[in-house]
Amino acid sequence: MTQPMDLHGLLDQLLLRESLDAVRRLGDAFADICWQDLSETEISAIVVDFLPFLTRLAGRIRADLRQSPLPLSDKGRLRIDALLRVYRCAQLMLNLKLNSLSERVDHDSGREYLVRTHQDRVDWAIRTVMDCYLSYVDVPKSLYVDLHQVVELARSELQEVQPVGWQSIYQHYVAILTLAVVNPYGLTREEMEDSYSCLVQVGGAIELVRDKPTPTSRFIDLTGKIMPHLALTTRGGLTESGVFLDLGGLYHPETTAGLSLVCRSQLYHLLDHLKFFFVGRGEREGQSTLLGQRKQQTSLITLGFLSVHHRLERLSQKKGHHESTIALAGLDWEGLEQPIRGKVAPISGVADFKVDIQTPNLGEEVDWYAGVGARHDGIKHHQSLNEPSTWDVVNFSASGFRFHWRLSSNSHAAVDDLLLAEWPEQDKAGSAMTIGIVRWVRHMDAEHKTIDMGVQRFSGTLFASYARVYQTGDTRWSKRWPVIVQLDQRAVPVRIILATALAVEAQELLVMQEETEMRLALGSVCQTGQGFLMMEAQRVDA
Repeated sequence: MTQPMDLHGLLDQLLLRESLDAVRRLGDAFADICWQDLSETEISAIVVDFLPFLTRLAGRIRADLRQSPLPLSDKGRLRIDALLRVYRCAQLMLNLKLNSLSERVDHDSGREYLVRTHQDRVDWAIRTVMDCYLSYVDVPKSLYVDLHQVVELARSELQEVQPVGWQSIYQHYVAILTLAVVNPYGLTREEMEDSYSCLVQVGGAIELVRDKPTPTSRFIDLTGKIMPHLALTTRGGLTESGVFLDLGGLYHPETTAGLSLVCRSQLYHLLDHLKFFFVGRGEREGQSTLLGQRKQQTSLITLGFLSVHHRLERLSQKKGHHESTIALAGLDWEGLEQPIRGKVAPISGVADFKVDIQTPNLGEEVDWYAGVGARHDGIKHHQSLNEPSTWDVVNFSASGFRFHWRLSSNSHAAVDDLLLAEWPEQDKAGSAMTIGIVRWVRHMDAEHKTIDMGVQRFSGTLFASYARVYQTGDTRWSKRWPVIVQLDQRAVPVRIILATALAVEAQELLVMQEETEMRLALGSVCQTGQGFLMMEAQRVDA
């Protein structure tokens, strides 16, 4: 296919095709074209027609990629692959456009189009890198290389003749590099997009250094062999193939002076993440090593606030105790507007752990033994807790863990999820379990069947309980909410993990501890998670 008219006919057909089929057909058509045989007029007509179509096609594919980022489904993998193919077609069109502009840069309109075309090339590369980050998959090495090369070409052609246009491209470039070294796999999808927009605004304070690194700089491998957040130090033979990203300017007060409060808060959050990357590997290992700890090969993991609460309560029950209660906060379960309570049958093992929760009419009691929960209209609502699953332990320390999780169909994970780990044996501190929060996640193999996950470990002793809002003169248990209380070495409550909805409506809580209740005043927020908050707490009735 070499004639423009054939391509116009193809474009009409592609508009009616499903997105993935359109990508495949377009790729085959472009591969068959002998571009050198086409005139400049013919090439310009193809670029004018197909470049806007590629933009819309990429938008359609991204809109279809509406799913939980973990685990990435087969459908999601196909769409990531399609976005990479669309990116290649777009860069081809933009490269052809640049060649056609080479003889018209002496005119004002030609220079304007030149700047805009370079900006489009960089934007396409950055947007495709973000597509990988938002799906928690590795960025292809060739895509990193493309990003560096299209920026270098823009610098060589624009820095002297169009400094304003080059500055805009530069700020977008260093913004995506900064996001990369902070480790985007440790951010939520919303944090990635919002942080990038904020970093563009302060890009002028970020410098690229090509010789000796500064104490606040990170190595960027221009060959794409090392992902930016992994290049903690330069490696032999690679220094000449890279640059240093100096982030020291982000710490200057004048950098944030003109930013909005939201953007300023996001920038401070990123700088907090950066602390980890400016500490040497040996020093980090020395800080986190737990002496005398024998490495565990596997661990039983429970994910999610309510699931962790339920599992922790089960583990802490005394032998012979056959009854328990479960309270579910409406915010954490779709379809439930009010917490519900009921007796729960004892379980004998992991296989029996998953509980199907059925929602009755308001006012009905839940009979967990008989499985009652059918409404009078015959409709049932099912929700289930995440059951524990076995994960491989890569390494662990006093401060955190690193796991490899082979994905199962009944469980999802995300940054800021609560996690309970159970060890086969007790550690030196006498504990056989610990609670932490997921700090970064990444699909690690070609099939995206396994997640590489880092977890920050909470200190102290934690127990699962239930709470109600404290009101003077009110002794009724109008609502019960699941909470997890953290105690210090003297068994004094210091923090509490609770549903976000409960934190919004309460300043003081009455929390059950064994057969008594204690009154806790809520303080500042320490951690923000998926549907829960960890807050400072102080006992006020002791």
